[in-house]
Amino acid sequence: DQALSVMRRWDVDRALVYHTVSRDSDPQQGNGVVAGLSDPALLQVWAFDPAYVIPESPEHFLRRALAGGARAVLLNPLMRRIDLRRSPRVGQLARLLEQRRIPLLLAYWKTDPEEDLVDWYPLTDFCLDHPDLPVLVWEWRTRSNRPLFDALAGAGNLKVAVSALWQAQSVDQICETFGAQRLVFSLGLPHLDPGSFQAGVRYAGIGDEAKLRIAGGNLEQLIAEASYG
Repeated sequence: DQALSVMRRWDVDRALVYHTVSRDSDPQQGNGVVAGLSDPALLQVWAFDPAYVIPESPEHFLRRALAGGARAVLLNPLMRRIDLRRSPRVGQLARLLEQRRIPLLLAYWKTDPEEDLVDWYPLTDFCLDHPDLPVLVWEWRTRSNRPLFDALAGAGNLKVAVSALWQAQSVDQICETFGAQRLVFSLGLPHLDPGSFQAGVRYAGIGDEAKLRIAGGNLEQLIAEASYG
């Protein structure tokens, strides 16, 4: 009810929704809560635990997530300092998601908010390992835009949440250099003011078509192109 209330307040028709417990500590517990969402405006995001000793295989996890209504999968590489390219279970999951073109949301978060949490160069290599996998990246605040630009130049399947962009004209520059399809909208929840980021898109020096793509068109396209059956 709280999520839907916030969405109505900020004119959001549909949203990808995950549980912060899933992101920060216990994917299974958070997924259990998200699985109970029934409103079609709330698109479930299930979190994945990469621990090698877990009996459930990535294949079974994905089948269970899709049966429960998941539309994207979440992983926090910083929860236990996971190396995306060296984790066997992450590699298996990434290949499965890539086959179906199901988005992988990488939410980089530590206990205390910090800036520049993403190591963009290894992330670029991970994206290149799975070129057909849509990779959506979120962090609390991106200050080091040069590595970010290098990553966008190196991996065409990498997309960045606008709530992470805190430098003036970042949206304009990314659209001009890489295209509006490389950005996805985020309200910045749960840590940031949800009213902070619509203006960054609305008043960007880009065309209306690009604004509509960022505001929702890019995510809608990713979901439409994915195979959930």
